[in-house]
Amino acid sequence: MLLLLLLAYISLGLAREVLTVFVSVVLHELAHTVVASRLSVRVTEVELFPFGGQAKTEDFVAVNPENEVCIALAGPCTSLLLAGLAWLAVRWGGPQLFFLIKANLALGLFNLLPVLPLDGGRVLRAVLSLKWGWRKATVNVATLGQLAGGLLCGYGGYLLLYSEQGANFFFLGLFLWWAARLEAKLLTYGFVRYLVNKKGQLARKGMLPAYHLVAVSSTRLKDVIHAVSPATYTVVVLINDEERIEGYLTEGELIEAWFEKGPSASLGDVVRG
Repeated sequence: MLLLLLLAYISLGLAREVLTVFVSVVLHELAHTVVASRLSVRVTEVELFPFGGQAKTEDFVAVNPENEVCIALAGPCTSLLLAGLAWLAVRWGGPQLFFLIKANLALGLFNLLPVLPLDGGRVLRAVLSLKWGWRKATVNVATLGQLAGGLLCGYGGYLLLYSEQGANFFFLGLFLWWAARLEAKLLTYGFVRYLVNKKGQLARKGMLPAYHLVAVSSTRLKDVIHAVSPATYTVVVLINDEERIEGYLTEGELIEAWFEKGPSASLGDVVRG
């Protein structure tokens, strides 16, 4: 769909503008990938949209809220930096740089809107997940994204009724609504896929190497969640002040609590439900 949209603009004689936007989006997403790599988060693929893109990580447990904020802000900061550099170079490059400035300003500022799947929405989700948990934060911020997409579609449709200037807003809103809807759906899918994969490994091999942790009930979930690894099965043994066992938490329970209660929840709260 994106390719068809780009070809349509090229057929209208806008090849230079399309190339400028495409390169700007690629650099925007490259910034996400570079920062993710610096934080030891592996990016498996990058999807490109008219308003930016999405760098998909290897695992949802690989990204904690602090890391996601840094990765999310890398793209808009790069776009705004490019706009600033192009503005400084106008005296040498001429007026053709004005479109580069406008494109990167629009890309950077639009992606700072606090709705998923935009970068600003990822920052908001990371902040809200500390209190609400990952799943609830994602659903709510993705709902804002669908609402924003619907409003853009409506605005674009209104302009199309009275002029020929609303197509961009309409298609942008459509992409935003679709991507926000997909964001909420893929959250549950990723969680289920991870658990099914581990269960499949256990069924095929009959056993898995285990990684045991001993922790007290006041330990925060975020302090143990990064022990979860694709190569081992993590089990947490919860003990009290007298060093007596209070309970056990399996890897599946840890990840589910990460989604439902957030990374700041204590292990004691998770055990008590």
